[in-house]
This record gives sequence, structure tokens and C-alpha cells, in this order.
Amino acid sequence: MSSLELLAILPQLVLSLAIVLQLLLIAVKRSTLMIQAFTAISIVLAGTAHYLIMPAINTQSTILFYLDGFSLAISVLVLFCAFIVCLVSGRYLKVSQEVHDEYYVLLLLVTLGASLLAISNHFASVFLGLELLSIALIGMVGYLRNRRQTLEASFKYLILSATASSILLFGMAMIYAYSGNLNFHHLSNSFLAVNNPQMQLLFNAGSVLFIVGLAFKLSLAPFHMWTPDVYQGAPAPVSMLLATVSKTAIFAVLIKFWFFSVQYVSPSSEQPMLNVITFVAIASMIVGNLLALQQTNIKRLLAYSSIAHMGYLLIILNVMSHQSLQLAWESGLFYLLAYCLATLLIFTFICQTSKANSEQDNDNWQHWNGLFWRSPVQAAALMCALLSLAGIPLTAGFIGKFYIISTAVDNAAWWLLASLVVGSGIGLYYYLRIIFTLFAKPDNQHLFKLNRLSHAVIVSLSITLLVFGILPDVISEEVRLFALSKFG
Repeated sequence: MSSLELLAILPQLVLSLAIVLQLLLIAVKRSTLMIQAFTAISIVLAGTAHYLIMPAINTQSTILFYLDGFSLAISVLVLFCAFIVCLVSGRYLKVSQEVHDEYYVLLLLVTLGASLLAISNHFASVFLGLELLSIALIGMVGYLRNRRQTLEASFKYLILSATASSILLFGMAMIYAYSGNLNFHHLSNSFLAVNNPQMQLLFNAGSVLFIVGLAFKLSLAPFHMWTPDVYQGAPAPVSMLLATVSKTAIFAVLIKFWFFSVQYVSPSSEQPMLNVITFVAIASMIVGNLLALQQTNIKRLLAYSSIAHMGYLLIILNVMSHQSLQLAWESGLFYLLAYCLATLLIFTFICQTSKANSEQDNDNWQHWNGLFWRSPVQAAALMCALLSLAGIPLTAGFIGKFYIISTAVDNAAWWLLASLVVGSGIGLYYYLRIIFTLFAKPDNQHLFKLNRLSHAVIVSLSITLLVFGILPDVISEEVRLFALSKFG
């Protein structure tokens, strides 16, 4: 293994070393504050390591990993989300007398699994990263064992996660039987070279199973049933982790598998895989938004909303030629960035106004009645995030949707475009309903006190959403460079 190959996986090595040191630290002294600080520093160091690995862009590290610009950007986004989760978890868990060192070990394991997924280029590394992420998440979802809903959510996530992994593994086996290789890059040669209809059927069946396994993890319709219950039952910081880190890393796997295996350019005119993706995308956009309409629990609403957002993202997979790939990679990256920033902001508010020792989190958005008149800063930040998720101009979400719409128009995906417009219209209704509640008559029964750190986080995230929305050139050039891997 050359030094360049080692350099390409430096952030993952830093995270692995940090987990070992965490365990040693726990053996020496058990302190929640110390382990939280150590975890935050470890994530920052892993993030800083990305600057050092720029020379290793476009490097194959063993047969399992390939570092390109897109993978690097996803890995940085994953670490950023994990860092925010680590910051907000301290106040959330502070009320308990218990030492929460194992919580932070699980957090680093989830981060490592997601980071491995970001650079995976092989089915074996994908399965390794997925299992590392999923098993650690099962422990985190059921972490507050005194809550009945939490245990139920953990059990549900355990069963469905295991089911999804089984389907995924079966799909991998079928693809291997067809191609004789588990590397993503090799799939394109096999797919275009083999003209035997039976073998192509085997490959398509394996691909469908693989995509179904990922669709379970991404909670795409019609595999979304677990999502609202798990979001509601899990502790707020863990729901935040599920909504950002987990979804970002798994979607990165889906987009790499799809584009590297060149399934969008089918040898036959039927394009069966494109039809599957189109069906799942339309179902997710419509079902997710419709089910979110009647939700008064903000965690359930965000769960359904996330189904719709993953449906929007699927539009970028519907490309008809190699020339459209550039825009598709850029669109995916920018939309994920905008989605994560807005989701982090809302969940930060929920985490910081909730306590781990209470029966449930501050997840009834009707309790935010009149928040603007009591705390204009908190209300303005929430409003910014909601408008961004709705795709309103002057926010990052609008630019993200503009990217998606451009991709759809470029590939004449009119049905998907129509579904996006309808879904966005429905979404606008329930996002605006929450915003109107913020400006309603004040209700003094519910006061939400945030500390300086919490205020700093939500204000910083809201400013970032606005800057990326008003001045997209600040970030769009970097997104283009990362998407095209032009550093190597």
C-alpha cells in the first residue's frame, strides 16, 4: 500500500484511532464532559485531515475505496453534521446523572461508518460501512431506555434495518453472479458488454434488490413505514443524526452505484431501471408530502418531509446521456448541503429545548405558538430553515431546487418535474402553517431558553442558509469542482 493510498483514507484512520482512544479514556476516567470534548476534537481533526488529502484526490485506495472530489465533499458534510450533533447532545443529556460515555462512542462509530460509505467503491466496503452505521444507530435510537417510545422505535429500526441489509446483500450476490466483480467501476464495462437477455435480467434483478435495500435505509416510498415512528421515538439528537449523516452517506452510495454502473444508458430501449427510479421518486414526493400535512409532531413531520426530499433528489438519477452527468453530480451535492443545513437548524432547536429525562421531546410545533414575540432570533432562525426546506427564494433550498429542476429539464423528465411542482406546493402549505404559528398570539405557557452556544449554532446555520441562497456563487464553484473531481 503506497503512502498516497494511506493518505486517501486519512480521515477514516483518524476516526478509527479516536474510537480506540475513546475506549481507553473511558477505562481511565468516566466523565461525560471529557468524552464529549474528546469526540468533538476528534471530529474536527478528521475534518481538518481533508485539507491534507487534497493531493490524493482521484486515488484508488486498495480495491475497496476510491477518493474523488464528490466523496471528499460528502465526507466533509458528514463530519460537519456529526460535529453539530455532538455539540447539541451535551445540553440534551446534561440533566441525567448517568455518565454518557458510550453515547459518544456510538456517535463516532456512526460517523466512521458514514465516512467509509462516502468513499466506498466496492460492495464489500459498502456493506461494511452500512452495518457499522446501522448497528451503532440501533443502540443510539434505544439509548433512553426509560422511554417506552424509544424502545419501540429501536426494536422497529432493528428489524427493518436487518431486513433491508438482507435484501441488499441478496442483490449484491446477484450482481456478482452476473459480473464476477464487486467493484462499481467494473460494472459499467460488464453492463454494456453483455448482450445476453437472461444475464441482463439477472443484473437488473440484483440492481432492483440493491436499490430496494438502500431505499429502506433512505426511507423512500413505499419503504418508508418505519421512518415517522423511529424519528418520533428516538432521542432528538439521534433523529438529527438519522436525518442528516445517515441519509447523506447512503444517498452518496446510491448515486455512485447508479452513475458508475451506467444503468441510465440502457442497451435496450425499455430502460427498466429508469422506470423503477421514476416510480419510487414520484411516490416519495407525493406520499411524503401528503402524509406530512396532518402532522402536529415536528419530528414526524420532518420524517415525512425527508421522504419527499429524498424523492426530489432521485430526479438527478434520471439522466439520458453522459453530457448531463456534470449537472447531476452538482445538483445532488448542493441539494444535500442545503437539506442538511436546514434540518440541522430545526433539530438543534428541538434538542436544545428538550431534556433527556422527560417523557418526550419538545416536538409539538403548536407549542411554538407566538415564539416570534418572545424570541425573535429563535423564530427568525426557524423560519429561515422552514423556508429553505420549502424552496423559497433567497434561501439555499431555492438554489438546490433550481439545480434539481435544471437537471429535470435538461433530461426532459417532465413527469418527475410535474411531481416536484405538486409536491413542493403541498410542502409549502405545511411549512407555512408552522411559520404562521410562530407569529400567532403569544402563549406564555411555553418558554424556550437557549444558551449562548445554542444561539450561536442556530444563528450561524440560518446565516449560512441565507448567504448560500442570496450569493450562491460563494459556494457553487466549489460544489462544481468537488463534483467534477478537478483537484487531482
